[in-house]
Amino acid sequence: MMLQVPTAAPTPVQTPARQTKPELRHAFGRFATGIAVITTLDDLGRPYGLTINSFASVSMTPPMISWNVIRGSNAHQTITRAGRFIVNILAKPQLDVAQQMTGPIEHRFAGVSYYSSPSGLPIISDTLATFECDTHSMITAGDHDIVLGVVKQFEHRDGRPLVYWRGGYTTAMACEADTRTQATQS
Repeated sequence: MMLQVPTAAPTPVQTPARQTKPELRHAFGRFATGIAVITTLDDLGRPYGLTINSFASVSMTPPMISWNVIRGSNAHQTITRAGRFIVNILAKPQLDVAQQMTGPIEHRFAGVSYYSSPSGLPIISDTLATFECDTHSMITAGDHDIVLGVVKQFEHRDGRPLVYWRGGYTTAMACEADTRTQATQS
């Protein structure tokens, strides 16, 4: 069964004529982002996953998140059909998981530790946070669609996040929030 989600009509956007796509990618890469893996089940009930760095919180009431997917891709088709997904926020030691989820589809879960949510979706073990979502809508934006999800369940734990910056993986350094958290736990 294919989920019918409303899609907003795209508005043409002009790109700067003198700047190339690689230069734009380098400019975008100056913004550090967290790394997440979207997981769901494919049409045959098999675990499906893909690495993203476009996760964002959208709303507290109702609780909503967003992320982007390339229109026309296998991921787009799988997410559209599934109508629900899990966002797995990766921890620093999960670089191998991030890289594996960009490889051949049939090998993405090979050796990856995961368990099933109460509704049967795959949750990657030892992540910093997970958000189980129903697809609310998909909005056309350039060559991607923005996926809006309504959060049904979530969980989280402490740890350092895996971060993507300037075309490579890294992690966040200690910050003031870490100090405050340690002080309140003492």
